[in-house]
Amino acid sequence: MNVLIVLAHPEPHSFNAHLAEQARQAWLAQGHQVKTVDLYQEGVDPREGAGHYPSRKQADRFDAMQEQRHHWTIQALPAEIRRHIELLHWADTLVLQFPFWWFGAPAIIKGWMDRVFVYGGLYDSRHRHENGVMRGKRALLTVTAGASAQACAPDGRDGDMRLMLWPIMHALHYIGFSVLEPFLVYGVRGGLADEALQAQNAALAQVTQAYRAALSDIAAWPAVPFNRNEDFDADLALKPGAPVYSPFVRHRDPV
Repeated sequence: MNVLIVLAHPEPHSFNAHLAEQARQAWLAQGHQVKTVDLYQEGVDPREGAGHYPSRKQADRFDAMQEQRHHWTIQALPAEIRRHIELLHWADTLVLQFPFWWFGAPAIIKGWMDRVFVYGGLYDSRHRHENGVMRGKRALLTVTAGASAQACAPDGRDGDMRLMLWPIMHALHYIGFSVLEPFLVYGVRGGLADEALQAQNAALAQVTQAYRAALSDIAAWPAVPFNRNEDFDADLALKPGAPVYSPFVRHRDPV
C-alpha cells in the first residue's frame, strides 16, 4: 500500500510532527511505501490567485475554477501543485495531520485543498462523491486539540469537534475518498512544566501507542457514512425517507 501523510504544523518538534513520524514508521514496519509532505516546511502558498497561472484563459477577470481547468488541460499548473496531485494519485491512503485551531483546520490545509483539488483534474460534474476521481482510496484525519475530550464533546463548551471537521471530510468524500473516522487527540497543551508536563507526556505516549496499533489494521477502521447520489432528487434535495448521517445534510423540519 502507498501512504501519503500531509502534515500541517509550523513547529518541526510538535506533537503533530511526532504523530506524523510515528505513523510513517508504523506504515513502513508493515511493509508499505510512505511519503510525507510537510506543508509549512515546503512553504506552500495557501492563497489561490491569478499569480499562479501564467497562461491565463481569461486575462481581465480571475475565475479560479476556469483557470484551474484550463491549466490542467494544457499541463501548466504550478510544479508544486502538479507534484501534490501526482502524490494523491500515487497514494492508496491519505493522512491529514494537523492541530485544531479556532474550531477548524489551520488555513494552510484549506488553502492546500483550494489549490490542489483542481477543477477539471480532481473533480468535475461527472466525477464527484462516489464517482470521484479518488474512489477506492482512503483518507484519515488525525487531529490534535488543546481542550479536553469533554470540552470537545457534543455537550462540551467548545462544541462537537468531530462535527466541526465534517466540512473537510465532506470535501475529501467529494473527490471520491472513502473517509475514515477521524483520530482525535485531546489535551495537547503547551507551556506545561514539572508534574503537569510529565502527566501529559505519559498520556500522549499512550495515545501514540494506541494510534500505531490502530494503523496496523486500517482495513478494520470504521468509515464515515455519506449520502449517495441516489438519495437526492433532480433538484439535489434529499429524498423523503433517505438516510441522514449529519446535521449538515438533513431533512427539513415540518413547517
